[in-house]
Amino acid sequence: MNSLSFRAPVVSPQVTQDSVTFRYRAPKARIVQVAASWNNYNGNRIPMQQGRDGIWSVTIPAPSPELYTYTFVVDGLSVLDPANVFVQRDGSRYMNGLLLEGGYASLYKENPNPGNLEHVWYYSAENDMMRRLFVYTPSGYDRNNKKTKYPVLYLLHGGGGDEDAWSTLGRTCQILDNLIAQGKAEPMLVVMPNGNPSQYAAQTLMIPNKKEVKQYPSSFNNFSSLVADIVPFIEKNYQVIPNRKGRAVAGLSMGGGQSFFIAFANVDTFANVGIFSSGLIGSSAIGGEPFDAEKLFPGMFSSPSKFNKFDVIYLACGEQDGRIDGMKAYHDALAAKGYTGLVWEQCPGGHEWRVWRRNLTSFVQLIFK
Repeated sequence: MNSLSFRAPVVSPQVTQDSVTFRYRAPKARIVQVAASWNNYNGNRIPMQQGRDGIWSVTIPAPSPELYTYTFVVDGLSVLDPANVFVQRDGSRYMNGLLLEGGYASLYKENPNPGNLEHVWYYSAENDMMRRLFVYTPSGYDRNNKKTKYPVLYLLHGGGGDEDAWSTLGRTCQILDNLIAQGKAEPMLVVMPNGNPSQYAAQTLMIPNKKEVKQYPSSFNNFSSLVADIVPFIEKNYQVIPNRKGRAVAGLSMGGGQSFFIAFANVDTFANVGIFSSGLIGSSAIGGEPFDAEKLFPGMFSSPSKFNKFDVIYLACGEQDGRIDGMKAYHDALAAKGYTGLVWEQCPGGHEWRVWRRNLTSFVQLIFK
């Protein structure tokens, strides 16, 4: 009989209250390391030691509660942990997930009474494309119940992401399920579209990008399709509130810049905007052109009554993110001009998902009240 049939399965990661143990079977490997999000990935890899059975392992103190990602680096090649079925995708990168419960991370767990996540195709007239978006509907939503209408959050991903990012890396469904169940957020729909104009859908569907699309001013000011195509589609096919009080737009990084343009170009369409770690607003700190809100929207500071119509303007950034100074300066400039509904939040972290999940958690508790 084949001796492999007696090989004991590798358990990885093994989590206790105080520690996490990683294991990887590679008898012929020379160097095996853990590249982890809590340790700056390749900036500070964790070395593993090989045992007599050919299994490499390392036990580390458990990081603070959070949703983390990691890979193994085997003789210089990044590979997934084959013993861990929890896999996350960030654009074209794949990583294993590690959820350590507690604190904010308790919101990332599955709720026993979950809502639904729909993968929906819609027609975009702007570039003559059938495109895909994701729609979260809360527990109890009934598309046949025309008496109950829900508000909608349009939630945008960052550069390199797609319509899948917020529901996987962002844990949007779990966050909303738990906050709604706790009475901390209003029941709402969350629409997560693809903000890359040339993509029909996430690259995992293997649909080639469209070669010729409308030319846009920038990667931030390139999503007019959201108002032209997506909002009408949602309001035709879902039981939602069809006015500005029932609409919000928010996004991270590139999606934060898109949210800035969408919201301020459509103050009569949206009553709430959330901008997380925007590379547009914080651009000067990362080598971009200085952000000039008045130039982009004449009157933002010289005639603020034109734009000071929002219930919530939520601005947030990670404390170790180079964009934070520009984001904070923009908040302070709006405050000096008397803008209402302003909320500023900063939390530990850089340009990363642990920050944006907290931003989403805070934002959805502020809107539609």
